[in-house]
Amino acid sequence: MRSRSARNRGGSKIGGGDGIEINLPFKSPYDWQTIIRFYQSHLIPGIERVTNNSFERVFRVDDTIGSLRVQAMVGAPQLKVRIVPEDSKIRSEVVSRVRKMFDLDCDPMLIAKSFARIPLLAKLCERFPGLRLARGWDAFETAVCSILGQLVSAGQRSNLIGQLVHSYGEEIVDPVSGENARLFPGPDALANSDLGAVKTTLVRREAIREFSRRVLSGAISLSETQDLAGFRKALLGTKGLGPWSAEYISLRAIGDRDAFPRTDLILKRALKLHPDLDLDRVKPWRSYAAIYLWKEFAETLSKRNRRNENEALLQRDRITGR
Repeated sequence: MRSRSARNRGGSKIGGGDGIEINLPFKSPYDWQTIIRFYQSHLIPGIERVTNNSFERVFRVDDTIGSLRVQAMVGAPQLKVRIVPEDSKIRSEVVSRVRKMFDLDCDPMLIAKSFARIPLLAKLCERFPGLRLARGWDAFETAVCSILGQLVSAGQRSNLIGQLVHSYGEEIVDPVSGENARLFPGPDALANSDLGAVKTTLVRREAIREFSRRVLSGAISLSETQDLAGFRKALLGTKGLGPWSAEYISLRAIGDRDAFPRTDLILKRALKLHPDLDLDRVKPWRSYAAIYLWKEFAETLSKRNRRNENEALLQRDRITGR
């Protein structure tokens, strides 16, 4: 039987020889379904497994290979995290990364108050309460995945990332399932590789190599405490990375809450539809404005697809006489 311990900084915890479960609190409202759908569509094959109810991945912290699983708790403003192995040396680091990935330290009321100044954003905040800024487990892997994912479909993105992980990632054994798994390749593995196993463009391969070399040399820092404008400038100094990459990587990799990829096709469309939208008025929360605008587009597209499907069914019924 597992015994409860005292609360720690991360939340309440339940210990056991096969791992540890920790309940991580957040401020409501919290839109679990939207953030888990993001991880489903941005899965890293061979490393992560995502369902409607859980997020799982393998990782290395220092010299420890581990696995984690994140689930929403019904009826409680908490996420449940299971960490294997139960190792006190890595626990705080894993908890810190999970809190950042799932944006558990966000204050949705503060965002809503800021958005109240802009009618469009206030309406979206009321319509989609509790959206969060999803991030990656590791800043380097998130940046590389962002580079590979430019201007390709979700399926193509998954294939390209899977090729990268399978060909250049270190093979390990999942400590929970016992199955073979991979770790994401680091900058030392990618900086001088020809990346021939990744069926992307020559420009993107060179961008990944150049980005990796600049991370290794220190020309690009992945610290969250750096000057964020300087970080974006450093990214723009990397051959193959443009304004979209700089803003998007800043948003997803190091949690820049004021990044806004205005060259993104969806956001460009939103700004064209709403020319009076003054994003300077919601600084320093423009990343959340991006998330709400992306969400609005996704919902509009979903409704349009359902309408088209219904119209197709009606047309079929008219033809077949059903």
